[in-house]
Amino acid sequence: MEQLFAVMLGIAVGTVTGVIPGIGVVVAMIICTPLLLPMDVLELLLFYMSVASMVQFTGTVPSVYLGIPGETNSLPAVIEGTKHTKKGIAQLGIGVSALGSVVGSMVAVILTWVFLHYLSSHLVFFFNNTVKFFIYCTVIMFCLFVYNKKNIAINLCLCALGILLSFPGESDLYPGFRFTFGIDDLKYGIPLMPLLIGFIVVPNLFKIKSIKDHKISKQMRIGFNVVIKSFSTKLSSALRGSIVGYFCGLVPGVTTVLSTNASYSLEKKINKNNSTKQLIASETANNSGQFASMLPLLLIGIPITGSEVILYSMLIDAGWSPFQFSNLTSNIDLIFKQIVPWFVLVNIIGVVIAWPLSKIILKVLTVDKSFIVIVIGLIVIILNLYIGMIDYRPLAYTLYLIIFSCCGILLRQYETVPLIFMFILGNEIEGVFFRQFLL
Repeated sequence: MEQLFAVMLGIAVGTVTGVIPGIGVVVAMIICTPLLLPMDVLELLLFYMSVASMVQFTGTVPSVYLGIPGETNSLPAVIEGTKHTKKGIAQLGIGVSALGSVVGSMVAVILTWVFLHYLSSHLVFFFNNTVKFFIYCTVIMFCLFVYNKKNIAINLCLCALGILLSFPGESDLYPGFRFTFGIDDLKYGIPLMPLLIGFIVVPNLFKIKSIKDHKISKQMRIGFNVVIKSFSTKLSSALRGSIVGYFCGLVPGVTTVLSTNASYSLEKKINKNNSTKQLIASETANNSGQFASMLPLLLIGIPITGSEVILYSMLIDAGWSPFQFSNLTSNIDLIFKQIVPWFVLVNIIGVVIAWPLSKIILKVLTVDKSFIVIVIGLIVIILNLYIGMIDYRPLAYTLYLIIFSCCGILLRQYETVPLIFMFILGNEIEGVFFRQFLL
């Protein structure tokens, strides 16, 4: 029942997250923190999987109907989806996208089973400190060369700031405290919650406020049988998108964004004038890439996306020790015996929600943007105070929130994901690099 609750909560949160532009998985994880605190490791993984999967389904709705990307990887859906809306066949676009997402998810599961079946005997290799050193080097390189339009100077400053913020408090390398500057509160380190709210949620609230209202033209009523018939003639595009999206999803930092755009670009070359095939390929790649992006975290304990970094922090607090499994096959069992069955269920529910209920979901978008901003703002303020009280530092949390919110507003034109990466993984990266240089 606990697992079912985690999945259903994730489905509900993912549905709303995908529909409201500007609210990504990272923000959803932050807002839901009080509900996630009592969860164990498996429940946290199921919740995250449900949210991330549902966003791929429902994020298509605002993209197709309004031309507003529900997520950063929704740009191809905006381009090709709005073509369907202008023709009055938006329901067809949403329907084939939903079916494509299911196919992408199933292909991802099959590919994972095939590869892990052959790699399982060599998994111990990935727990070697040298391998982790090079993987973290890759993650850092992507932080430098992918975000903020590949502006290395900006990304380097953000990474450096994240590392500096992770230093105060206890170190895993030697006993005692460091960089406390005589402030007792810094012995416990800079808290994560106000930093996340300040650098991620606050800038996103500005983005929501700036979104313009759109009018929806009249649409034809399209039956599900028509959607299935249309999709069946384009199955090759779905399979092609699934495979491309899966392997692109393993690339740190860009994952589903690369999956969607690479698959979309390939399909445009193969089927230049078929917008439905291009839409199917890109949306199929979304879900296959999303599943693949979780594998580095599940298998070797290394997050490769911003939202996974937040999840990683919560998993560690829940007692997760990814590098201490006595039996490495337990990682694979976790994926196929405990996560995949729920993953299949989430995808089935995703089709039910994203297609037949799309018009009902769309009504959420008619809510005044200022109201949404005020509600989310109040939620995160109360959330920060609540977490601060649990940590016995409510005044410190409030002060940090004010400071980081001001910094977030000043940096709102930049992607602060590199900063979050380095802040959460800073101590782990420091330990891996230190051991590597000793070796």
